[in-house]
Amino acid sequence: MLHYNKAGNGLPVVLIHGFCEDNTCFNEQVLLLKEHCTVITPNLPGIGLSELAAETTMQTMADDVYELLQHLNISNCVMIGHSMGGYVTLAYAKKYARTLKSFGLLHSTALADDEARKLKRNQAKNLIEQKGAGFYAKNFIPPLFHPNTPTSLITPCLQAADNFTAKALSAALMAMKNRADSTDLLQQTTLPVFFGIGKYDELIPQQAMFNQALLCKQSYIAYLKNSAHMGHLEEANLLAQHILTFIKQ
Repeated sequence: MLHYNKAGNGLPVVLIHGFCEDNTCFNEQVLLLKEHCTVITPNLPGIGLSELAAETTMQTMADDVYELLQHLNISNCVMIGHSMGGYVTLAYAKKYARTLKSFGLLHSTALADDEARKLKRNQAKNLIEQKGAGFYAKNFIPPLFHPNTPTSLITPCLQAADNFTAKALSAALMAMKNRADSTDLLQQTTLPVFFGIGKYDELIPQQAMFNQALLCKQSYIAYLKNSAHMGHLEEANLLAQHILTFIKQ
């Protein structure tokens, strides 16, 4: 079962971290949200104390999250995922929509990888195998932030990179590469969908996310004007307020 942290009381809110992250990336959001709801932050397979399974796909990770929520006797929740965590959230919503009150994408997309992105996943996997997980992560992480972001926000992310394993990062890369397109889910779901959009996000361009929000019957947009791909750290309090507003609506 996935390792997790849990804080607060009330409506369960599940926050799922992204690639080259662990669940501590949401610490600032937990501080605010725990006063209003129960916040659950799992570590995905191979991260922290969560064991890496023999097979890793978006669906197996979503199944792991479901198993955790069953263990916690949670039958209904809000789920929001950052980047790769958004892909896990989409896979979860496809299979377990009955357990969701709403869900959301933070700097994430419902689109599958195109051929250029798949090639980059393969190149990243090769680099990890040659240079190691720590070397890769420490080069991958800084460009995710807006150039004006204080180094004090980036340094903890780089320190966490020492704990990542090549096997875990490679498995995650291939899971992202092979994931299915989920735009049909956005069109069909009747659940409210949260979109956290960074103005300067180069990995998930803002226009692509605005376009996907338009596909939904109900969408909420948190536009982070001073963020790139890491709004949960770059504009932590603002994002937390947006999530709280979304939950209350």
